[in-house]
Amino acid sequence: MALQRDIYQIFTDIVGPENINEEAVILDGYTFNWLVEFNPGPGPGKYMDHRPEAVLLPGNVEEVQAIVRACNKHGVKYKAISTGYGSHGFPQQEGVILLDMKRMNRIIELDAKNKFAVVEPYVVWAQLEAEALKRGLFTTPVQAGSQASVLANVTSGWGMNVMGNHGGHNGRNCLGVEWVLPTGELLRLGPEEAWFCGDGPGPSLRGIMRGHCGAQGGMGVFTKVGIKLHHWPGPPELPTETGGLLTGYRLKKAPDNAKVVTPSFKDYDSMTEFLYLLGQAEVGYAVFRAGEPDHFLSIMAGAQSNKTVKEWHESGLVAEAVKNMPHPISVFLFGRSADEMAFHEKVLLKVLEESGGWIPEFTQNPLFADMRSNESILTLVANDTHFIHHGGGFVIAAGYQGTPASVIKHMGYPMERLKKKYIEEGNIVDDGLDSTYHNSFDNNSYVYMELEYHYDAADPESVNAARRCVTEERDNDREEKDGFEPNDIALCIGDYTKTLQERILDMGPHYGNFHIWQEKIKQAFDPQDASDRSNYGVGLLAKDL
Repeated sequence: MALQRDIYQIFTDIVGPENINEEAVILDGYTFNWLVEFNPGPGPGKYMDHRPEAVLLPGNVEEVQAIVRACNKHGVKYKAISTGYGSHGFPQQEGVILLDMKRMNRIIELDAKNKFAVVEPYVVWAQLEAEALKRGLFTTPVQAGSQASVLANVTSGWGMNVMGNHGGHNGRNCLGVEWVLPTGELLRLGPEEAWFCGDGPGPSLRGIMRGHCGAQGGMGVFTKVGIKLHHWPGPPELPTETGGLLTGYRLKKAPDNAKVVTPSFKDYDSMTEFLYLLGQAEVGYAVFRAGEPDHFLSIMAGAQSNKTVKEWHESGLVAEAVKNMPHPISVFLFGRSADEMAFHEKVLLKVLEESGGWIPEFTQNPLFADMRSNESILTLVANDTHFIHHGGGFVIAAGYQGTPASVIKHMGYPMERLKKKYIEEGNIVDDGLDSTYHNSFDNNSYVYMELEYHYDAADPESVNAARRCVTEERDNDREEKDGFEPNDIALCIGDYTKTLQERILDMGPHYGNFHIWQEKIKQAFDPQDASDRSNYGVGLLAKDL
């Protein structure tokens, strides 16, 4: 349904003719994305059901306000994206224009003394990291990759990150915010004329702005955000070169004061004890898991080709790695002196001894250890996600956040048993079972974990197997899981026979009727229902409340 010509002209007058488009070939480019094949329907496909009516590229906050006000006046819905990672970032109803924020890509301010940066929507993690490193600072990049938007992760979607043990969750790294409300009114959160604090005097709106998982574009448009930066003990630059042993690229020189250690554990209880003891000792710049042990190898092989990974599986290399390191976790150590590094290593070994963990022998081979530290540090800093696509597609079966003991209990053996069942069907990748993504925060006081399933996105049988697997996980042990905050509730993949909104309607009563409160907030802040509600709360099913 094309926009009326007079309305299209209004938008053209705001952004200029070169910054608006409604051609089908352009619009279709905005319907192709990750997880589209998980939308309900008779069979998987890679294009979303609804094209935007037009795509606009605003260049500043004034243009964003003018667009939003015009939408309110003329009954047009809108949604903004930054780098657009995932189908949840796009319209899932008719009559929506898309604001692609790629023209707003500036680092406005980087205050090294007070450790914060102010960025526009299209600044990506790699862009901010490069500038922060020069000043002895670092960011908390989302695991979606260094190409993802800083602002989107901090204000609008989730907030997990691999540097959380040192730097915290990005929901709390969010400082001052420039926010175009759903009506077009401009709101600044934080102290007047300053960006160093998340809240000014009076009540906080942070819970309404982003809550736990973010509003997914359903509550207006964020045009600037202040993000807290953190100490970086490494060098001001990390130049790379081609010729890495397996990845094809590596650091020219790994930092002398950095080391990655990958201990393993015989069971999840031992790993939990290790996390608590290590956190109490306050050791570990970053503590994370990246879908290992299968991904542990794939981090180094995946950039070359999926064929390499396949050969490693067929040769038995992955199976052997699983035997040697069934439940590994990576600990990134930084020492500001040789003595401090030696102390951290001694503490780590002592904690391993007390928790029953070990450092696999093959990881201590000098060649392997050097490669692991060099390329893993690069992967950690770059948040490289190439290694999670070696099956052709991946999906998150669950994402839970809480204490290590409570989360690992539900993300351990119960999930492995379920995953094994579907692997034996032959339609999802046998990746060693424990392909868990894990972020630790605040000295392991709480963790975020998700289990990944790898499937062939081009094979309907494989897609449907992954769909059924995720559905079964969501429906298992519901009573046990009450009380968790499911961090991926905005994705809410769940039962693939249901839409996102239907799933939330089902889940809401189990989580304090959050969906009813979200709808009340939506109506108060967006009386014209102009900001696309497709991925906010119950969305289009609000009438059923």
